[in-house]
Amino acid sequence: MQILGIETATRAASVAVISDGKILAETLCETPQSFSETLMPQVEEVIKISGAFEKLDAVAVSIGPGSFTGLRIGLATAKALAYAWNIKIIGVPTLQAMSYNFPNAKVVPMIDAQKNRAYYQRFDDTFYLTDLEIDPIDEIVAGLKDAAGEFLLCGDVLHKIKVPLPPNVKLAPPHLRMPRASSVAWCAEDLGKVHNVMNLEPFYVRRSEAEELWEKRHGLNSEN
Repeated sequence: MQILGIETATRAASVAVISDGKILAETLCETPQSFSETLMPQVEEVIKISGAFEKLDAVAVSIGPGSFTGLRIGLATAKALAYAWNIKIIGVPTLQAMSYNFPNAKVVPMIDAQKNRAYYQRFDDTFYLTDLEIDPIDEIVAGLKDAAGEFLLCGDVLHKIKVPLPPNVKLAPPHLRMPRASSVAWCAEDLGKVHNVMNLEPFYVRRSEAEELWEKRHGLNSEN
């Protein structure tokens, strides 16, 4: 089974093609440019390198939590490709996909939720140990002190950690800290759940800052 993976939940966009247990091609791009400018060129590059055009069975896309804008662009691109190529689309939880960077290990993926908070979840060999939650970053780290076993931390907020790491906690290697499109594709293959291209939506967890500000202002205006 050949799967095109798309990951845009953080500031780094990644695209990959996997097939029969192998990564045929993968790119990761972090630039000041918008994903709307860089994502399709990445897709074209991995398709060309992998030779997967007309051989793809599905497109797997990271659906969150993560950047509101990034998730929208990634999902819109995945939907357009799935529809145009008449292939399956599989939505993949971002944190679960990140755990696929570390098979046979306990890991805590964390995604920036703004205001020094993070979305996070604990996994062991890609199986979740806890439900997804959102908490202050330093509280997440300190809370692992009494957890059983050794944990790896990954994600886009590691530079915001201010507290000492507990003895049973380490930072993941730099090249594996961010979400990867190949992991999105591996996760999709294991999940095996096909979604409706018309109904699949991002998993935001919380409303965007823009929505919160708009509602606050709207409420103030309605009172006057």
